[in-house]
Amino acid sequence: MKSILLVDDDLGILYLLGFVLESKGIEIMKATSGVEAVQDLKGKKFDIMITDFNMPRMDGIELAMIAKELQPDIHIIMITGHELSPDFVETVANAGISQILSKPVNLRRLIAMTRGRHTLFIKNKVIQMHRIVSNKVSLKM
Repeated sequence: MKSILLVDDDLGILYLLGFVLESKGIEIMKATSGVEAVQDLKGKKFDIMITDFNMPRMDGIELAMIAKELQPDIHIIMITGHELSPDFVETVANAGISQILSKPVNLRRLIAMTRGRHTLFIKNKVIQMHRIVSNKVSLKM
């Protein structure tokens, strides 16, 4: 069974997502901040980390970079309400985050991501966005 670290400073979201994942038989540990998550990552091996982007003191991107240093094989899913611009997606990819889930969270999609049935690999998204931007620029010239 996969071990998942769920990180969000919004307790309502943290407990809702935790309840949904646990009801599907998924083992999770909850953290209410990036700092708390780093301590959990130092003490236990996780297969997946699901983190919010916008958190005080340490955002999801900073947390992902630390998580990858501590556990290079961890799969990271980031939940965000942030606009998925090419620059943002590239920053996310460079931080080692392999999947993004936009808010409002589609719970079925999140469960599928944790089970490895649904993949949205960020590096492919960056390549697709660069192609779109390049095509638009070349059309304007």
